[in-house]
Amino acid sequence: MLYSMTGFGRGEHVTPSRRYLCELQSVNHRYLEVRSRLPKRLAGLDLLIQRAVQGRFARGRIDVTVTEELSDGQPRKLRLNRTLALEYVSAFKALQGELGLPGEVTLEFLCSQRDLFELEGNEEEALEADWPEVQTALERAMEGVAAMRRDEGRSLEAVLLRHLDLVEATLLTITARAPEVVRSYKNRLELRLQRLLEGKPVDPGRLEQEVALLADRSDIAEESARLTSHLKQFREFIGQQGPHGRRMEFLLQEMQREANTIGAKANDAKISQDVVALKSVLEQLREQVQNVE
Repeated sequence: MLYSMTGFGRGEHVTPSRRYLCELQSVNHRYLEVRSRLPKRLAGLDLLIQRAVQGRFARGRIDVTVTEELSDGQPRKLRLNRTLALEYVSAFKALQGELGLPGEVTLEFLCSQRDLFELEGNEEEALEADWPEVQTALERAMEGVAAMRRDEGRSLEAVLLRHLDLVEATLLTITARAPEVVRSYKNRLELRLQRLLEGKPVDPGRLEQEVALLADRSDIAEESARLTSHLKQFREFIGQQGPHGRRMEFLLQEMQREANTIGAKANDAKISQDVVALKSVLEQLREQVQNVE
């Protein structure tokens, strides 16, 4: 079963004192990247959040946003860092005198300095108490992301299987055409030799030798067999549990390589056209696989 890397989830957890809201947005990425945006008071939980997300998902860029609100009737006191405020005033007055700048250090300016104010409380104790609550909201958000990625994965499966069917059908057309290319070349060569020899008998041994050389140069049996094997393995990945996106990307690189070799060996306009169509479908597969976990 495949999982997409696109998803969104929201989780909420309410306690007697606070309401925690966690939102996760997931998009495709080569590896797993977790980015968190937390309230200043909860910044110390960043590592725990990253570990929790890493334990749940294998690939994708996942943005985690956590917000908290105080429940009604739970006031918190605001504390001013007076020492830092005085240092701000002293530093700006010194800079003003040094550079000869006009203006004053106003209350409005000081209020805009967010690090001058903080909510009272023991932050370490708060983090220890808050993590289980934040974790609950996070788990609910991750459930939402996982459900959406699972649904998107089902849609991806259907698209990939249709493309695989088309690849296999095109490959069958190419392999069925290959023997006809050798026969056609033999007939053309025999006619050409007859014209050159002006009706004299054609040396059968020499003719067969030339045909055998072409058959060897244009033989695509090995490439077709490898491509068929890659397609089979690709289908097996679709039916198996676990992240397979990067393995699928590797297989598609190998399939493109085999298709290129078939195209290079093809001494036939129809096969060349089919190879172009084959490579086009493989490219569509590659684009879809970019979003597989």
